[in-house]
Amino acid sequence: MKRFLNLAENIATSKKINIIVCIDEFQSIGDFPDSLAFQRKLRSHWQHHHKVAYCLYGSKRHMLLDIFSNASMPFYKFGDIMFLQKIDNSIWGEFIKKRFEDTGKKISSEQAKYLAQRVDNHPYYVQQLAQQAWLRTKTSCSKTIIDNSLQSIKNQLSLLFVSQINDLSVTQINFLKAVLNGKTSFASQEVLKTYRLGTSANLKKIKNALLSKEIIDIQGKAIEILDPMFKLWLTEDYFSFKA
Repeated sequence: MKRFLNLAENIATSKKINIIVCIDEFQSIGDFPDSLAFQRKLRSHWQHHHKVAYCLYGSKRHMLLDIFSNASMPFYKFGDIMFLQKIDNSIWGEFIKKRFEDTGKKISSEQAKYLAQRVDNHPYYVQQLAQQAWLRTKTSCSKTIIDNSLQSIKNQLSLLFVSQINDLSVTQINFLKAVLNGKTSFASQEVLKTYRLGTSANLKKIKNALLSKEIIDIQGKAIEILDPMFKLWLTEDYFSFKA
């Protein structure tokens, strides 16, 4: 949130804007009743506002792109599109270390960076894991405390993840396994056969289904499982158990 506010403030200063309106998870507008009519009404009003900056952001990249890059959508080319990279692991390490020290507890830089790395530097999960590790720390945090805290969070989410996996088809689950195993040439006969993905023509349906369920994100040829805790649960629990 702070990064978005800093960005909005910089834009406002450079363009002499008096008011900044920030809306988080803007892609949720697509779930509103009669969403397109509502979007058209919003744009019809907003486009006449002067000295106002709208900072619209969210965590679902492909959904936001559809809102702003699809020529049939009311907010098509409404403004500039910017992609923010993940916060660097070293920055998380410094932040976590300082927050521990501010409360009279200790965590080394190495352990703090390890904590953030375990959840792929995902802001929500980094802060959740750091809080759980802090609560378990009397004086000095250890790798064991971090691992136990992570396992506790994973256990709490396991029922949600089981429900999520039960909503997927066999080929969709197999595709996720291929992604976790670092496969990229999904249309190759070897991958199709090894992971039982069906025909190469079926791959597009699998990808689109997982995209619509907000399980994966695709950037070029790179495919990423969006939720790092779900990714961890699949790797350490689900597929490990199945094996």
